[in-house]
Amino acid sequence: MIAPFGASELWDPAVRRDPHDFYDRVRNSGWPVLQIDPAGNRLWVVAGHADVLAGLRHPAIGHEIHRHRPGTHQPARHHLDEVARIESRQLISLDPPDHTRLRGLVSGGFTARAAARLEPWIADLADRLVTDARRRGRIDAVTHLADPVPVNVIAELVGIPQPDRPRFRTWSAAIVSASPDGPAAVVEFGAYLDELAARRRADPADDLMSELVTLQDQGDRLDRDELVALVQLLLIAGQETTVDLIVNGIRLLLTYPEQWQALREDPSLAAAVVEETLRFRGPVEIVPPRFALRDIELAGGLIPALDRVGLSLWGANRDPAVFDRPHVFDIHRTDVRRHIAFGHGIHFCLGAHLARLESRIMLERIASGLPDLRLAVDPGDLDAFRLHQNGLPLRV
Repeated sequence: MIAPFGASELWDPAVRRDPHDFYDRVRNSGWPVLQIDPAGNRLWVVAGHADVLAGLRHPAIGHEIHRHRPGTHQPARHHLDEVARIESRQLISLDPPDHTRLRGLVSGGFTARAAARLEPWIADLADRLVTDARRRGRIDAVTHLADPVPVNVIAELVGIPQPDRPRFRTWSAAIVSASPDGPAAVVEFGAYLDELAARRRADPADDLMSELVTLQDQGDRLDRDELVALVQLLLIAGQETTVDLIVNGIRLLLTYPEQWQALREDPSLAAAVVEETLRFRGPVEIVPPRFALRDIELAGGLIPALDRVGLSLWGANRDPAVFDRPHVFDIHRTDVRRHIAFGHGIHFCLGAHLARLESRIMLERIASGLPDLRLAVDPGDLDAFRLHQNGLPLRV
């Protein structure tokens, strides 16, 4: 018999320390489980692999609820302040047709082939970070190994000059933390991109900003707020999630010594480590907020129109119907490619190829260049769900 669920159990501190037992119970319940989030919203949690996939594909699950709620509408954009305008144009918050149009404008820059062109540049950066770590002796995995990689890669891709990149990272941290400095960071970031766009308009370069400015100048295909929102999303999504992936890959390897030994003996296993880390502890727990745009049947139950739908990628990726011994971290598993850590369907992660490439190269270089790497604290003392904020102390 399944124990009854608390009304807001998912946010209970004990559950937050390790929510996988909660998601196991959701899967075993045979229906979506209603939770009340801290803001008082109704959220129907779905955790089975097949059910989450169905939800990601469902045509009546979307983001732009104002199009479907009677008597409501999205305010005219010129009536919104700058932060709200940019937020309203975020790719992950849009449904077709706007989502289709905007994603199509930038998707060419994030194919596997496009990402591979950056491999030598990423490898050089990884080598420099590992060399610096070796000199230090004691390091933090976030600060010295993971954090510098994605912010510099995204900056290189966009075309941010080297002297400006520290500000790039500061803006990302302020925006993603939802701190009081966040709105000001959005405005400052937008003003900076306006200046950079003007420079690229006058003197184009081989970078994404020049491509976006060209699209902007072609008429109504891409306006100013959409350009800022796209680059902001690339920065934040590419930075925060890839740091999480690299740091958790390191943590898991050092927590499971036999897996770490296997990678040291064969650094080519780094790609497998990345995939298993994505499955076992991917960067996204529940996909960004989505709504039932009408009454829908999903996961054996009925979700009422206009309620939130919580599609749990963590739950799906530990489903025993799909993965053998799902709660075991095993870089040699043969079923790992069935994970959906990057989502599925029209909102599949735009930067998946780049995140995989950055993480693989970083773990290869760590295994080769820091073979004596070990945790500087007891694994039991780590808060595995707050490594990005608290850090991961290591000895080299």
